[in-house]
Amino acid sequence: MLKSLHIDNFTVFPSSKVRFVDGINVIIGENGLGKSHLLKLAYCSASISYTARNNGTVKQDCQRRIAQKLCGTFRPDYLGRLTRRKAGRNRCEVSAQFVDRSNNFSFSFASNSREEVTLGKVMSGGVAAPAIFFPTMEIISIFPGFAASYRDQYLSFDETYYDLCLALERPLKRGKQYDDVNSFLEPIEKVLGGKVRCDNGRFSLVLPSKGNMEISLVAEGHRKFATIAYLLANGSILQNGMLFWDEPETNLNPALMRDLAKTFIHLTQMGIQVFLTSHSLFFIKELDLQLQQILNVPAKWFAFGGHQEGITISEGDALEEIEPILALDVEMNQSDRYYQFITQKR
Repeated sequence: MLKSLHIDNFTVFPSSKVRFVDGINVIIGENGLGKSHLLKLAYCSASISYTARNNGTVKQDCQRRIAQKLCGTFRPDYLGRLTRRKAGRNRCEVSAQFVDRSNNFSFSFASNSREEVTLGKVMSGGVAAPAIFFPTMEIISIFPGFAASYRDQYLSFDETYYDLCLALERPLKRGKQYDDVNSFLEPIEKVLGGKVRCDNGRFSLVLPSKGNMEISLVAEGHRKFATIAYLLANGSILQNGMLFWDEPETNLNPALMRDLAKTFIHLTQMGIQVFLTSHSLFFIKELDLQLQQILNVPAKWFAFGGHQEGITISEGDALEEIEPILALDVEMNQSDRYYQFITQKR
């Protein structure tokens, strides 16, 4: 599991050390402050570590894989564009620490680097379980042929969409391996009203006594739950794995947000480390409320703020411990404006 990231001069971050917990990590902040950048960097770090476990830790190979992963995930014109913008040359440095110290590594690159990465600390191992990243747009409805098209031609999607499709391509687990996750699948399938199937590369929702429904005809919010269900069933989401999700509340109604908050807590209880970004005050309050009602679920909250010198990060073990929370300020302002409008109208 990922323990911390130490970042110097990466995109909008001047110098930051972010410490995570092995439960749920929630990043909050307004647009343009680097929430998705931090989430993607954490995901890249986990993916690089997992790849090293399976493909070796030779320094030159690791440097090449780091450059490829960063460029594929962030899609800059060239690697050096990921350094923090300021006059003259600059250098970005990133250090990733894991619970198992043998997985730790660090790297750096210059603002004029095309694809050259310098590996500082070299990992001697690698995390055992794959990392899964959910981008803001659901992918399961456009899954057929997406991975093949992505490999063969240029598509205007970053690599997180391709990675998620590769995870969806894995066949379902059978026997005891499936039974081990069945208790976690049941509440998700209850939300969906059925089970998710994949036949000849096309997903559908099997509804009892109603037959199959093409996944493209299922509401977008339910497609997200369908994706989680299938990744649990095929073993892509594993114990001691990491799940990253950029704005999971997108296109969900409040009832489904409650169900999604419960799902994240269940996944954490299953032994999965969860990382989220969010703009929704309803969702983060619901998640905080449910976390406070359940013991022994570690949680960490991060609030991003901005000033002329760069990004500030406020950390806390509860939502009430961090500031600023722009969504809360905006909602309170709206309530005041609405009350004044109604009062004047009367």
